[in-house]
Amino acid sequence: MSQDDRKRYLILKDPNIYKGLILLAIPLMINNLIKTFHDVIDMYFVSEIPGKSAEAVSAINMTFPVVFTFISFGIGLSVAGTSLISQFVGSKQVEDARKYASNLVVISFLIGAFFMLVSFFASPLIMRLMGTQGFVFENSVRYLRIRAFELPVVFMFFAFTAIRQSTGDTVTPVIYGVVTMVVNIILSPILISVLDLGVAGAAYATLFANIVIMPFGLMQLLRSKSGITIQREYMVLDRDVSWHIIKTAIPASLGQSITAIGFGVMNGVIYSFGVETVAAFGVGNRLSSVILHPVMAIGGVLAAFIGQNIGNLNPERAKETFRKSMLLSIFLMAAGSAIVLNFRELFASFFIKDNPVALALTVEYMFYLLIGLPLMGVFQTFIGTFNGTGNTHFTFILTISRLWVLRIPLVMSFKYLTDLGSSGVWYAMLISNFSIAFLGFYLYKKIDFKPKVHIRKNRVKTIKKPISV
Repeated sequence: MSQDDRKRYLILKDPNIYKGLILLAIPLMINNLIKTFHDVIDMYFVSEIPGKSAEAVSAINMTFPVVFTFISFGIGLSVAGTSLISQFVGSKQVEDARKYASNLVVISFLIGAFFMLVSFFASPLIMRLMGTQGFVFENSVRYLRIRAFELPVVFMFFAFTAIRQSTGDTVTPVIYGVVTMVVNIILSPILISVLDLGVAGAAYATLFANIVIMPFGLMQLLRSKSGITIQREYMVLDRDVSWHIIKTAIPASLGQSITAIGFGVMNGVIYSFGVETVAAFGVGNRLSSVILHPVMAIGGVLAAFIGQNIGNLNPERAKETFRKSMLLSIFLMAAGSAIVLNFRELFASFFIKDNPVALALTVEYMFYLLIGLPLMGVFQTFIGTFNGTGNTHFTFILTISRLWVLRIPLVMSFKYLTDLGSSGVWYAMLISNFSIAFLGFYLYKKIDFKPKVHIRKNRVKTIKKPISV
């Protein structure tokens, strides 16, 4: 039995759903962890700049919502690709899956190239609007302009990940992630410290690390003997296919991008509290994201699980997968938070070395982040479910409501109506994460678990149990 058939059985028929979720999530979890290390590596070496530790960290942290605003459109395309292609895979409509995969790659490249131009030319205006000045302004603009050139490649890699993940292949992206991290680890200290390029050196290291892997990814998409491949004849955009992908991607993309803009607004408010608060916010988020990776991985796998089962016309298994994913995510986040809670000052001290005020704020911020992480497990499970069922408009509603309806108004209220200072930001984040869970349950009740692609008759086939999985 082929590797594809084994994964198909694991997703569609294996009675132990927990096993399938964990086995497929582990590689994705490692991949997400690698991405975080990729960012943390930049932050670590930048923090070594003598006398400019907090300012340099802040310069990179201020660019995060801007970079994320652009790549959110790539993430939206990836969500659409995983949802639609996995439903074709579940129904054994391989040729349709190939057509959608090929169009997804082309669309991703074109949109990535567009945002490359926007990012390069608009960076100074964006960073001024965010209120940056002096060292932080100059270095954040330089960082954004350098990293703009990676956007077409990053968008294509999102498409690559979606295509592989839709068939249950969560291992291959990890291999490329390891290569990216190794290249970045080698280049970062050389460019930042040895060649004395500072913050710009971190951007160059990340740019080259992302670009170097893409030719190999494209070659695999064209020639792989497993999973879904792309076909040259399908790489001329089909109007109906392209519109179906874009229509599904738009809500997820807008949700991600408007959320990123919201984080830009948040960063502007946080910047008004001083560079120490900005550094605390950035370091705390980076460290807590390491713990968050397991549920992000489960959410990503959940989308493929649910998509394939919907395509296979098995909605009850899709619903059971949601329930078990929710329980697993909450347990993992509670356990991770409990372990890290007492060591947060030690972790924060790796990145904040010469500023005791910033260190104290980071320790305080991490306390509220950690006790709220089980709520993030709930949030990520809803996101994976909405994406997998193709209800990306629910993803939009949930992500927008959490930030723009709850968090930003709370931050503003605490800032101008209380004397809580930066602590008001931490309280607002915890309250918004708790409140949004109720909206998630309400939206979940509206899902019909029906395919969002055309399922041809007699395409859903019986799957035999493999000898070993």
